[in-house]
Amino acid sequence: MKKCLSLFLSLGIFTFLNFSLLAQTAKDKLSESFEEYNKTFPWEKVYLHTDKPHYILNDTIWIKAYGMIENGNEAPEVTKSVPLYVDLYDAKFERYIDQIIIRLEEGKGQGDIVLPKDLEPGAYSLRAYTQWMRNFGESAFFHKDIWVGELGEGWEYAGSDSKLNLGFFPEGGDLVEGIKSKIGFKATDAYGRSTDVIGYILNSQADTVMRFESEHLGMGSFDFNPKENESYEVIARSPEQNWAKFALSRIQKQGYVLDFDPLFSEEEIKVEIRHNLGKANENKKLYLIGLSKGQKVYEKEFDGNQANNTTLISKEDFYPGIITFTLMDEETTLLAERLVYLFPFSGGTTTFKTAKAEYISKERVQMEINVMDEFQSAVEGNFSVSVTDAYQVLHPENAENIHSYFQLSSEIKGEIEQPDYYFNPENPNAEKYLDNLLLTQGWRRFSWEHLAKLANPPAYNFEEGLTLTGKVYKVNEKPIEEPHELRMLVTHAYGLPILYEGKTDQYGSFSFVGMDYQDSVGIYLQAFVEREKNNGKTAEVKKNEVIMSIPKIPDFQERNKALLPSGDKYQDYNEYLVTVKEAKNMLEQFRLSQEIELGEVTVTGRRSEPIPDQRAIQYNDSPDRSIAVTEEYYYFQNIFQLLRGRFPGVNVVGDVFSINPPPSVIIRGGGASIVNAGGATFLIDGMRAMPSMVATLPVAEIERIDVLLGLSKGAVYGADGAGGVINILTKAGNPNRDFSDDIVTGNATIKAKGYDPIREFYTPTGVYDINAPIAIDYRSTIYWNPNVDTDNTGKAQIEFLLTESKPEVFVDLQGISKSGEPIRATYRFQVK
Repeated sequence: MKKCLSLFLSLGIFTFLNFSLLAQTAKDKLSESFEEYNKTFPWEKVYLHTDKPHYILNDTIWIKAYGMIENGNEAPEVTKSVPLYVDLYDAKFERYIDQIIIRLEEGKGQGDIVLPKDLEPGAYSLRAYTQWMRNFGESAFFHKDIWVGELGEGWEYAGSDSKLNLGFFPEGGDLVEGIKSKIGFKATDAYGRSTDVIGYILNSQADTVMRFESEHLGMGSFDFNPKENESYEVIARSPEQNWAKFALSRIQKQGYVLDFDPLFSEEEIKVEIRHNLGKANENKKLYLIGLSKGQKVYEKEFDGNQANNTTLISKEDFYPGIITFTLMDEETTLLAERLVYLFPFSGGTTTFKTAKAEYISKERVQMEINVMDEFQSAVEGNFSVSVTDAYQVLHPENAENIHSYFQLSSEIKGEIEQPDYYFNPENPNAEKYLDNLLLTQGWRRFSWEHLAKLANPPAYNFEEGLTLTGKVYKVNEKPIEEPHELRMLVTHAYGLPILYEGKTDQYGSFSFVGMDYQDSVGIYLQAFVEREKNNGKTAEVKKNEVIMSIPKIPDFQERNKALLPSGDKYQDYNEYLVTVKEAKNMLEQFRLSQEIELGEVTVTGRRSEPIPDQRAIQYNDSPDRSIAVTEEYYYFQNIFQLLRGRFPGVNVVGDVFSINPPPSVIIRGGGASIVNAGGATFLIDGMRAMPSMVATLPVAEIERIDVLLGLSKGAVYGADGAGGVINILTKAGNPNRDFSDDIVTGNATIKAKGYDPIREFYTPTGVYDINAPIAIDYRSTIYWNPNVDTDNTGKAQIEFLLTESKPEVFVDLQGISKSGEPIRATYRFQVK
């Protein structure tokens, strides 16, 4: 079914355009709206390079963060966001573990997460996002799955469901009767994992029309020409499921077919546009438009009268990456769409050169790194380098890296298995399989429907610092009537408190933006208005309530548990792993032996004597009736409403909501008192009070109400006690009041997280203390450097100390060039 993008009639999203543009064509207006969209909603990408994908319990995850935005310019730019939120959560059970905030400077930052000691072995996920990325939903966030467990322990998702899922995706969007089309297909098992598939297409007479078979990770493609007035069905099987029936894509009577051949030649793409509309397409113009990274990179007009249009597109006119080609008519109605990736192998080369040809355990390695582009020109950039023991660390095959993520995974929908496979020139069919992948994946970076967002401003902005928002209310939770002054104190462990000042708007809302502090902090805020006193001086009035909030953690998106990484199963016959595990156990036993278990200590104390409460001393604090006023009674308007019907023999007479005259309280067996001719005598904290004063006392300020029913106890008050006594004990009048339970108006406190403090990765000096009780070095991460800069010759030097083991050393370099290109390179060498 075609999606219409008619600017005014179909979507109605372009009313913001100036009427002076009405002379333009719908296509021109669409192009301008596309440019406006990319300026208003630039696409932001972040990536986390971690020191390794596999961790042991109580390990540390070392992180380098990279952030870029693409806003329609020729080259990407560093992101304007400063706080980057990184969550660690249990993807299997969707359980939150920890969060750090990394401070980005020029689009780069670093941090670390220490894994909790009591963490269960299993698969976990890192999620990174900025507030700006929340404009595009959870799918725009960066996710990375990691395995955490003891050396040799493993986990693998197991399930008994053998169901086969098989989807068909016609090139361009539709199958059309009588026109040959390419169909991509993708097969997964019941848990979303790719699976091999074999199938047949049958016609309405159950005759076999053709056979198909998956080529890579359950994906493949084939050409198919549906006949007029014919129906088809598919039967297929996988290793897990026997033959089953599936529906082929719906076949249109009339329509367009877009046929791309990106592998036509090394220099050109062949494109064919076919339709069967006949005279319905007379005098109609067609347009093929190409979009890439926020830019319109291609446009060509075609004659709609022709049933078949063919053109060759030069690849040299495009940068490497994904291009979405859209076929539309003069009214900007979408007719077909196709994703194409060009130059997947266009990356440069990186060489690693060590000072020696061979190394032994505990030697110092000096390494020169040289980064060159595809034209052998030097590349300047900022990189992070991880050196790990490849025998201890699980490195999943063709796993995600900065290049595959920025160029592919961040652009299209869904999770991609083994994304780096498509960028390895050693894989002979990588380009073909990449094209099959794009046939079966949707484009999440941009869809024409996204232009509707221009009707409203972005809900989230680029954060230039930490943010705190809130609102000031009156004590009765009603809106304030004027702006309030704000004074905020941030206390932290790195020096003097930080003072911020601000002001609310007229409705009480406020925001503190651009703040800068580290680690966990306490935030104390006051809201007040200044009032001039009779003596001419000013005073701060704080009769209000304050609510503060830090950015909320978004809900976690469920991960495909079947695709989470699984740990290597421990093999007892692997001598190296046995040695490493024994060494780690020895170190753990030594650490435990150094811990001193303290004996039980009993701390005893005696409460200080409370101050005598004189408010009820006349009747020895032993009333006839008493009620403690708790929160459940706060909704009563006054004491008279609260007392009505509360005690037998105590009757409230009159309008309980009247202050003048106030109601009376008549106690059975009592007469009229001198002070209150209408009944009982009122006391507030043991002192006589008029009923009109009692009527205005807020119930929330009352602690207890004592009632003396007659002369038996009221006689101590003389004639005033003849009609009974009601003693109202207030919270403020209690000499032993616990003020910590009180709500302090005008003030608010909150605990918040600041930027993650930057710690340096520990590297041994190589000078060992012979007096040390134990020194065994079998670290799985040998070296981590989050800031390696190549100079104008493309070179950088690193130096690190090998461990006592004899592993295969794996060097992983990832980063961004000065021109914004993602770069990844690896190197391995064996320790003798």
